[in-house]
Amino acid sequence: MQTFDETVWYTIAAKVGGKVIEVENASTENGAAVCLADATGTDQQLWSIVHIDGKYYKIINKNSGKALDIISMGVVNGANLHQWEFVSGDSQMWFFEEKADGAVSIKSAMSAKCVDVVGMNAETEGARLQIWIDVDGENQCWMIQAQEAPKAEEPKEEALAEEAKAEEPKEEAPAEEAKAEAAEEKKPAAKTTRKRTAAKKTAAEDGEDKPKKTTRKRTTAKKTAAADGEDKPKKTTRKRTTAKKTAAADGEEKPKKRTRRTKAQIEADKAAKAAEAAEETK
Repeated sequence: MQTFDETVWYTIAAKVGGKVIEVENASTENGAAVCLADATGTDQQLWSIVHIDGKYYKIINKNSGKALDIISMGVVNGANLHQWEFVSGDSQMWFFEEKADGAVSIKSAMSAKCVDVVGMNAETEGARLQIWIDVDGENQCWMIQAQEAPKAEEPKEEALAEEAKAEEPKEEAPAEEAKAEAAEEKKPAAKTTRKRTAAKKTAAEDGEDKPKKTTRKRTTAKKTAAADGEDKPKKTTRKRTTAKKTAAADGEEKPKKRTRRTKAQIEADKAAKAAEAAEETK
């Protein structure tokens, strides 16, 4: 039984001419044809060979992720190959037989027929593949090689470039940290100001700092005292005047009228007495 590294991508090249098996036009669609082309190391020419069971393997294209398959699950000579999503069908199962020169034949699990080049045109670009009964022909011989394709190396170089870019922010990290620290230092001051403002608002709400309200209270107190008769000079004067008027009406205080009458009476009395005295003298 052949052994293959499932983590490695392989090229499958025709012994005659050295052209490799690829998916035509780098298609990723089910049913895309499989043919021969000059080796370029592109993903549509790379395959993984994964053990399934016993001596059988599936052959998966790197570009599309689809399996090497026989059209309509064919078993007859001339049935063409294409790619199809892997469904564990027998037409997608293959086994390998070694040749004396290191080449292998690739045979279908369904019919034991070999992967073959249509028209024996292995040196022709774009030649299609089919299955055919084993005739030990060179157009049925394949060289399988682990491939370190240029595209397989490029991601490594890109990965290094990405790592270098990832390291750049680390150099700037101290500056960013300093900015973050400065921002953190500013935040407590802002919070303290807000707390003090909130404290002032709370104190104002609790009556600790309400000068205007205190003035209003004092004004209200004065109004209350005035309403209670504590400070009503004008009203008191009016009451006293009213009291005098009341007393005069009652005849309790009429000094001016009494004084005028008393003098007249005195004079009258004097005159009367003088007349009486004169009469008495006569």
